[in-house]
Amino acid sequence: MRRLLALAVLLLGWFATGRAAAQDLVNDGLPPSIRWRTIDTPHFRVHFHPGAERSAQVVARVSSDIYGPVTSFYDHEPNTKVDIILIDYEDDANGSAFFFDNKIEIWAPTLDFIDFNFRGTHNWLRNVITHEFTHIVQIQTAMKYGGRRIPAVQLQVFGYESVSRPDVLYGYPNVLISYPLAGVNVPAWFAEGVAQFERPQLGYETWDSHRDMLLRTRALEPDGSDFGFLSWNDLGSFGKTSLGSESVYNAGFAFSRYLAATYGEGALEAISRQLSRLTSLNMDIAMDRALGKPGGEVYHDFTRQVRADYLERTSRVLEHEVTGDTLGRVGFSNLYPVWAPTGDTLYYVSTQGADYLGQSSLYRLVVSDSAAAKPELIRPAVRSALALSPDGRTLAYARRSVPTRAAPSKFDLFSYDLGKKKETQLTHGLRAQSPTFSPDGTQIAFLAGSDGITNLFVISADGSSPKQLTDFTHGEQVFTPKWTPDGGRLVFAALGSRGENRDLYALDLTT
Repeated sequence: MRRLLALAVLLLGWFATGRAAAQDLVNDGLPPSIRWRTIDTPHFRVHFHPGAERSAQVVARVSSDIYGPVTSFYDHEPNTKVDIILIDYEDDANGSAFFFDNKIEIWAPTLDFIDFNFRGTHNWLRNVITHEFTHIVQIQTAMKYGGRRIPAVQLQVFGYESVSRPDVLYGYPNVLISYPLAGVNVPAWFAEGVAQFERPQLGYETWDSHRDMLLRTRALEPDGSDFGFLSWNDLGSFGKTSLGSESVYNAGFAFSRYLAATYGEGALEAISRQLSRLTSLNMDIAMDRALGKPGGEVYHDFTRQVRADYLERTSRVLEHEVTGDTLGRVGFSNLYPVWAPTGDTLYYVSTQGADYLGQSSLYRLVVSDSAAAKPELIRPAVRSALALSPDGRTLAYARRSVPTRAAPSKFDLFSYDLGKKKETQLTHGLRAQSPTFSPDGTQIAFLAGSDGITNLFVISADGSSPKQLTDFTHGEQVFTPKWTPDGGRLVFAALGSRGENRDLYALDLTT
């Protein structure tokens, strides 16, 4: 015989603190030597460092603008001011929401600058601030057990042997059963989907052609294939690759738009409220209570409608399908191809067998009649656009440094002598991207910037005499510069500080 002693509920408590100093908020791995400053608004505290003043002003203004629209959508307001930490000392593009802390971290460089190829052009700061703040409001709406003070409940049962000894009270422990009950049960697709949905009236996030391509590819594949629709269960967590994770974002955004269009925008708030109920143990139950149909059935309706729509829209295209020869079949991302002047050699950036976009490398492929031709690795850890010198002897690209505590990660330009197989660093700490050779091969135009701005630069091919050509100061973004054949002008795309589409410009280098 043995006796069981059942312990009561253990509350894993998180008692929210009041105002925290900026330096205390950023001591989790960020450089401690940075002197942080704060902009205090009615609902937010924006913490920033020297060099990010302009972006901090934008963040303070945008966060104040979106507070009312987002909180009214979910009928929930955070119970303290939200701290936003703005980072612009390294080249990364991301945002993180800490919904138990009422804290957001934002990286100022845009997704475009970091060469994230799964999405189109968006107004980065406005988009990412709204996205992360929506995370905080929506997930807190869905919390159980009294909000962010109690993130989880754990039930435990201990068992003891039935032993009677003077020095043993209950006998030796022989059973321990723990059953955690999470206070947050929001699947990945819903968290990211509604954060991208935001409030459509704001216009900071849109369904673009890149997203449409990803969804269309899956819709036209049969269920169960590697690139078919994600299953209802697979939607709940991120994939094991960049493409897998982005597919959860992508499907979540499309599904959230479907829910709003089919059941009304209020359905997103209603589902979130149902998730906060103790008896709503999963999304099927929460959606059944909010919409009158289990989540898996609603998702089946969505995928069936999407597939029928894409089949109809592509049917006329496929009647006149034109296909070419596939040169690179390996890797979910093969980008920035450039031909050698001889026309038989291709240089490009590929993930090949790697799982993430950040693991892409530079390859050379000699094109022949043989379909078995395999790419040759030229240089690892390259993920930027490529430029080949007019004589075909030198490649230029941007590569990001390995971060350390003393030196954050930044992009710089490098050249690679294909004959000598030697790499030379051309810039140092300049945060450079998108190189392009002049027609005579003596200069390289490129992009660089900070504080949420990019500008056009030029440098000698040997890395000497860098010169800034444009002087944008209000959050403008510059893309993909190219020389005219006579070398007299540079053509580039640019996005204004409040725009959502790129325009083309030509810069006369003589005037």
